Amino acid sequence: MKNFFKEYFNFSKREQNGMLVLIVILIALIGANIFLSVHKSSQKVDFSDFENEIDSFLVFQQTHFDDSELFAFDPNTASREDLLRLGLSPKSVNGIMNYREKGYKFYKPEDITRVRTLKPEEYEVIKDYIVIERQQYSSNFHHNDYRREYGKNDSSQPSELFEFDPNTATIDELERLGFKPWQAENIVKYRSKGGRFKQPSDITKIHGVEADFAESLMPYIKIESAQETASYDIIININTATETDLQMLKGIGAAYSKRIIDYRNKLGGFVAVEQVREVYGMTDELYNSILPHLKVGDEPVRTININKADFKTLVSHPYIDKNIANSILNYREFAKTIKSTDELVKQKAISRDELDKISMYISVE
Repeated sequence: MKNFFKEYFNFSKREQNGMLVLIVILIALIGANIFLSVHKSSQKVDFSDFENEIDSFLVFQQTHFDDSELFAFDPNTASREDLLRLGLSPKSVNGIMNYREKGYKFYKPEDITRVRTLKPEEYEVIKDYIVIERQQYSSNFHHNDYRREYGKNDSSQPSELFEFDPNTATIDELERLGFKPWQAENIVKYRSKGGRFKQPSDITKIHGVEADFAESLMPYIKIESAQETASYDIIININTATETDLQMLKGIGAAYSKRIIDYRNKLGGFVAVEQVREVYGMTDELYNSILPHLKVGDEPVRTININKADFKTLVSHPYIDKNIANSILNYREFAKTIKSTDELVKQKAISRDELDKISMYISVE
């Protein structure tokens, strides 16, 4: 056995030194591997850039209606800044701008739902504030383009059938019946120049109205006589009227009556009949036709206590924008208590014109 070990485990000095070097290298490698493992496990992975990208992505898609400013706007002309002020997400705003850049137009409020990035909940918030400026369509506007863009059927087929008087029907009602926008405007222009439809067939006198289309409407045309029109003397108190009451007026349907009452609630009550003109979508023609039948009673309006109201409460009023609300709040913080509304003007918090407009709707106690 001794000879065995001596034969196989007897190393020269050079071999011993080599083995020593190898052992040192092996120990160094093992030690380095252990050190790197411990050091790597103690390091924190920095996800901040990734998290920032996620935050940016969420902000891009996030609406901000809580601090938005709702106002009437035309989606065909509104700027990017205006659309963002409404509370729409940047993603939806980009979608609207891209839609317009491709040459498409919005012809009625619901057309904006064609923008795929616009969420249904966004449309529900802004739909009552969409006011699309009427445009005169040229005679060479291709019918297929109209059908594709406006979304109506061939003009030979009405869109929605109901009784109407062409002497009093509004543009909105005429378009619902299937008239093209420029045809509806031609009817209104004909009336504004003193023209009157005396019998249903007179509708064919309007340039561009197809005979087949006019024929399909004949059973629904109900023309009131001049005597019937003169006896139309109903008077409605717009501060107490219900939707049903308002719909007794010619040209006021379910949509208009709801808007009038919604606006009355936002104001806190009407103080003048002229405020009905401010209702979203109200045309000069319709307003002038119902004006003789409207009145304002002596009911008190609902006021906002500017010594207690917060920013959201103030800007919820149609006459108080962000600048006025901030001015009132900043002055209140300085003065602690606002003793009179005139104090706001004397201390130059707001202008006299601004106070005159909101004075009936604010109080100090």
